[in-house]
Amino acid sequence: MMTSTSLHPHSQLAKELVPDSPCSLVCPWAPLPSKNEPRDNTSCSISSVVEYTVPSSQTALVLQGLRQPYALTPAHPVPLVSRSDELVIKIQAIGLNPIDWKSVDYGFGIPSLPYIAGRDFAGVVVKAPQGSAYLGGDVVLCASTDYRDQRKAAYQEYAVAQEHTICKLPSHVPVAHGAALGVAYVAATLALGVCLSVRLPALIGNDLCDILRTLPPDSFPADIRSECLESIKEHERPCPGDWVTIWGGSSTSALFLSQIASLAGLKVILVVDVARHGARLANSGCVLVDCHDPARAVVTIRGITQGSLRFGIDTVGKETAAQLVQCLEPSPEKRAHLVALAALPKKEVPSVVYHSVPMKIFHEVPKIGRSLMLWLGIALEKSLLSLPAISTIPGGLGGINAALDQMRQGQVSGRRLVVPI
Repeated sequence: MMTSTSLHPHSQLAKELVPDSPCSLVCPWAPLPSKNEPRDNTSCSISSVVEYTVPSSQTALVLQGLRQPYALTPAHPVPLVSRSDELVIKIQAIGLNPIDWKSVDYGFGIPSLPYIAGRDFAGVVVKAPQGSAYLGGDVVLCASTDYRDQRKAAYQEYAVAQEHTICKLPSHVPVAHGAALGVAYVAATLALGVCLSVRLPALIGNDLCDILRTLPPDSFPADIRSECLESIKEHERPCPGDWVTIWGGSSTSALFLSQIASLAGLKVILVVDVARHGARLANSGCVLVDCHDPARAVVTIRGITQGSLRFGIDTVGKETAAQLVQCLEPSPEKRAHLVALAALPKKEVPSVVYHSVPMKIFHEVPKIGRSLMLWLGIALEKSLLSLPAISTIPGGLGGINAALDQMRQGQVSGRRLVVPI
């Protein structure tokens, strides 16, 4: 039996962050207040540091072959740190993602076998380097986008994480909800802040696009360098009041996309199953368009935006991404831009730029990852974001296979499955 829970912190922005106007909003990629700067562990009293003994072995859920269930494996080695910026986390909850079953069934995203999967988790820091921003006993979430490094995988009792990929959870955010946030939040912020170069109003500092441009080009992996630095021109960037359409608006990524876009002053259209998700999204401040008749949805969106829609984000797949392209209206001076979180359309369209989210910059460019995670910590502390509904799955690691089967069968929509361990 699974338990459904919804945690929706009040979405009105904290008064100290929004004194009078949207231009006072804090920017996710800005330098942060001094209270969030790394702590010097050497200055802590002995009583403030929690000491943990990390075992040498653990239970892990290991994939031995494609199109097979994950196998519960006792006496698996606990991963070891190999860099000065790495911590060890005792995992308390795991967030399940569609990639966790799709990679097994379709044979992608698995660099070697046997393999440990899982990209979202939350737990307790049990080992931290000297001078770290984190201490033993801190409760954190981790967005483990570095899927090639199995030390960082979620389907085990202990995992290694780099400091810039974790975020401390405030006391009012349950660990189970923390496990459901990381990768979806990262995908949303990179889609908006990198691919579309959305400029969020800021109290201090530069936006994410400006930070990217201060870094040497060789800071970025060659295969995503163009996406990060050259894919959208300065005069094409979204401005407050511009429309953005998110096709597949019920997903966790869409939840963060819509909220962050709204904070940036953009007007948001969500294409969703209105009968299924309309009540939940009624107070989102977004325009809802039903997805059941895609051709009708295109006509509706074009009518709402009156030929002014230049930005679209698809979270579903090639077919819906192609439908979304039909809604876009580039101008002679400004191209339109489509971001695909799942798959790009097969057919290219003149004056429409296709973008894929460069997820790897989150873990490969520490300055980017750190900015995103530090701001997420502030957003959670101040209750600036509504969090996704979750359903908790019993059975610990042993319950994951059955939960993934629910996802395979299309039984999960508008919520995240989380496995406490």
